[in-house]
Amino acid sequence: MALAGVLGLMAGCGEDGPKDDGNTAPLPCAITHVSTGRITSWLVGIDGPVSLRWDHQGAAALVRIDLLKGGSPVAVVAAETPNDGYYNWLPGVAGQPGGDDFGLRVTALGESGCVGELTGLAIHDYSDCSLSWTLDLPENVVAGEPLLLEWSGTTTSGALNIELWQDDLGGPPEYVGTIATATPDAGQYLWDPVDSFNYGSNAWFTLKIVDAVMPGCEAFTDTFQMWDVDICTCQVLGFPAEAVFEEGQVVNLSFFQQNSSRRVRLMLLTGALPVPGGLIAEDVPTNAMFAWRADDYGYAGATRNRFRIRIVDMADPYCTSVSDVFTIR
Repeated sequence: MALAGVLGLMAGCGEDGPKDDGNTAPLPCAITHVSTGRITSWLVGIDGPVSLRWDHQGAAALVRIDLLKGGSPVAVVAAETPNDGYYNWLPGVAGQPGGDDFGLRVTALGESGCVGELTGLAIHDYSDCSLSWTLDLPENVVAGEPLLLEWSGTTTSGALNIELWQDDLGGPPEYVGTIATATPDAGQYLWDPVDSFNYGSNAWFTLKIVDAVMPGCEAFTDTFQMWDVDICTCQVLGFPAEAVFEEGQVVNLSFFQQNSSRRVRLMLLTGALPVPGGLIAEDVPTNAMFAWRADDYGYAGATRNRFRIRIVDMADPYCTSVSDVFTIR
């Protein structure tokens, strides 16, 4: 009897326990934490796709993704895509003006009110950016005399850099210095020309205007010379452009200086870069010829036709310029 009673009690406990009838209610639909990670701004045509992610629950198998502008839908990013929390999105403005008020809305299909949003995205499209100079530069630009620079621009970012470059006598121009940074795209800039960018005067220069945000949107002026009647100027002369010298050949260098100490340092360059150990001479008087025995000073580079001589006034390191290019063989 005792055993039967225990069995009866156990059976009774089993009958009163919880039952799994297979009718457990699914979790309610939810789309949350819509995110593009740390990347929240893009330039169309420059930046690539970004991973759009979201958290989800519920039974919805598909979602719709819309582009928002000021909180309102302006374009369909994806009419339907799996509700797996991931979409590879290539940002675009969908014909809208660029700005920082874009967003994305992820909506579960077949579910009422199951939506997640991301706002505060910045998207700009400057892919049609173009710039052109509209001024006629004089052949000789005089330092200290303001010059009005004029240009026209379309679809720019609104911020432009103006730079001074030196023409490289048939090669690509070489950067010298920045005249203005992020100046407004107003079509004009009053420039006070100076030639103290460590290159000296009386060399050929060009101006470059470039969008501060959009790479490749740029324009160069025609070449011009810069003159300064007050600041020290110096030049090394004595041979034509693109001259060819044999190693050890004696080259008679002459000089031109104005407002200077009349004594200079001479250094060998390749392009715009100093040749290691390429000090030719120091404290050279400029009122007489200097006989230089052509020497590459152990330069091991393959390019042999872009040598130059830099001249620097001994009393003023900003009084400097470079010679025409030449070859040493």
